Amino acid sequence: MRNIAGLTALFLSLTILPGCKEHNDETRHIEGIKHTIAAIEEDKFLGWPANNGLWQWGDEILVGFTRGDIAESSGHNITGIEESLFTRSIDGGETWEMFKPDDFMDDDNIKWVPEKKKQLESPLNFKHEGFAMRIFATGYHGNDDPEGGFYYSYDRGATWEGPWYLGEIHKHPELRDHKITARTDYMVTGDKEMYLFISVRNENVQRLACIKTEDGGVSYEFVSWITPAEYDVYVNTVMSSTVQISEDKFIISYRKIYPALSNREGNGVEVAITEDRGRTWNIMSQVKYFESSSNPPALLELQDGRLICVYGDRHNSRLSGKYSEDGGKTWGEEYIIRDNFTDGTSYWDFGYPVLLQRDDGRILTIYYWASEENMQQHIAVSMWDPPKYDPDENENQQGI
Repeated sequence: MRNIAGLTALFLSLTILPGCKEHNDETRHIEGIKHTIAAIEEDKFLGWPANNGLWQWGDEILVGFTRGDIAESSGHNITGIEESLFTRSIDGGETWEMFKPDDFMDDDNIKWVPEKKKQLESPLNFKHEGFAMRIFATGYHGNDDPEGGFYYSYDRGATWEGPWYLGEIHKHPELRDHKITARTDYMVTGDKEMYLFISVRNENVQRLACIKTEDGGVSYEFVSWITPAEYDVYVNTVMSSTVQISEDKFIISYRKIYPALSNREGNGVEVAITEDRGRTWNIMSQVKYFESSSNPPALLELQDGRLICVYGDRHNSRLSGKYSEDGGKTWGEEYIIRDNFTDGTSYWDFGYPVLLQRDDGRILTIYYWASEENMQQHIAVSMWDPPKYDPDENENQQGI
């Protein structure tokens, strides 16, 4: 493991916003929020933590991200080789250290292309205390493999083994004519059982599917399509974030994109549910409707049973979120987590959040950002205490 030389390795708190205040479009800032930096490097662009992965072991947190050189562009301000790195906190997100593991997704291509990918022959123990899995595929920054694959770690991301095939799932009849565009979104349900939620692309559309392994990652089976092939027009449904509510109930949030609409109206964040362990799915609600370019969501079930969904609002240059008190059927008012994004050239090149809750109840979201103080994209953290909620009291009120 190589620590990043010449950097400020431990990133300390930056700002505490004042108490809750109204915003001019009936949203409001979260009360008592604190912002920190998880990774930053001069003349480098750091981005897309949600495409790389989040892992948590109590107060130890590991987040992946993509690094490249900065160059002003009409698209993302990144150029050159796109490397896959990590940043780690061992104190619940208060301080961080970024590092690049040895022999991990590393070559001279702009986007890493796996060589000597192998089929796993012995089952993994998904409940090993140091287990982590990093999915790679095509279509995202930092890697390019339309068959998909993974690395795994048994030491909390310090070292990684791979690259490995996702069995032969890319040859399955449902997926044979598709390219896998998955990011890291999986759910461990047993020592050798895991569900993975992947996006795939054919010539017309991208959609989400559920696959699983019951033999520790040696082989994978297709479980179901999560989103339909067509809505009223072609729609891409990608970049999922999934939580397990009970043994049979999973809830998935995802980014919905209308690529054929030039003004991008209709883009949003949707939520779907399965109550039979992924065999069938129903679209349940829309968390957010975007006025222009969309951004992927992060979904989390809180200790008190509520759901929270966080997303980048590129139209308004801010990171926002909503709570649900009924399992994702409806969503409450929108809260502003952070606003006034700026990198000097765009209003939209930020977001891709991940979410976690510490044992003390504090919520953390990690995302990429730029501001007047730090105008190059970096990995940022915002943390706050959720508003008080009593599910028993809420149930009694509903019954009145």
